[in-house]
Amino acid sequence: MPESVLADLLAHGAFDSVAATAEGPPLAFASQAGPGANAGQAWDPATGLALGAPIPDFPAERAEWAFGAPTGSPIVTWTHRDRVHVHHLETGHELSLDGQPELLGLAVHTGRGAVVAVFGPANDAEVIVWDALTGDRLTEFPLWLGHQTAIDRWILHATPSTGPLIGLPGDSAVTLLDVERGDEITTLPPRAVLAPSPDGLVLVQPTPSALHVRGLDGGRLADLTTPSPCDQIAATLAEGRLLVAAALENDPGTVLAWDTTTAEPSHRIKTPAPINDLALTPDGTLLTATDEGLHTTHLCT
Repeated sequence: MPESVLADLLAHGAFDSVAATAEGPPLAFASQAGPGANAGQAWDPATGLALGAPIPDFPAERAEWAFGAPTGSPIVTWTHRDRVHVHHLETGHELSLDGQPELLGLAVHTGRGAVVAVFGPANDAEVIVWDALTGDRLTEFPLWLGHQTAIDRWILHATPSTGPLIGLPGDSAVTLLDVERGDEITTLPPRAVLAPSPDGLVLVQPTPSALHVRGLDGGRLADLTTPSPCDQIAATLAEGRLLVAAALENDPGTVLAWDTTTAEPSHRIKTPAPINDLALTPDGTLLTATDEGLHTTHLCT
């Protein structure tokens, strides 16, 4: 039986979305609802402290912002009023670039941190990659994602582990791209998340009765049992193990967590409100964003 725990409150408020670094010091970034507009805020989950001043007029939707550490320095990028903003948390350096893309992500391009932007529509998309420090345009290329009329969800990345690779979710598949080469590498099952693992990069894909862990060659590495379908999913490499967390669709305030060396969940986490988004840090801390607060749960002891 999974261990039942209550999530700890990190911050009061209504939080729409949250993301975490995939490697290095555990850092998180969240979008918090406010009067008239959201604000973006960086957090140190270990200390429970907010880092730096909040960013006003920040997007609520994860498609319009991305957070990670592509080359060791944490970066947050977001769109606002036909501009792409790139902020380096450690130095305070900030860029502003022209554009209002549908999706934003982070990657490593020729050893440099890079911002990846996808402009729609999906049947005639364009990818532009900028240097995250200088704003120089590193590459651009066209992309066909299918016959969908809109691009949704968000760019899959776990920088720096993912390097130049990003995943673009579509209706029927995840398109894996190499942004250095401008090439499609492969297509993989839809509705998945991309994460580092002891077996290299993997995709974690929900099904009605399980979560499938697959390598980038499509081979199945693990099957994680679930009592019902799952909604939001997060995964990370922590202490040499792949950790996975997923919110239950029929129990919106409950998250199950797995150490993927076993098929059964290790933890059942309860939050006081339905979960809007979740993320996992490299030290095994689960962050859950809800309308009643931002919460943490330590899964590694």
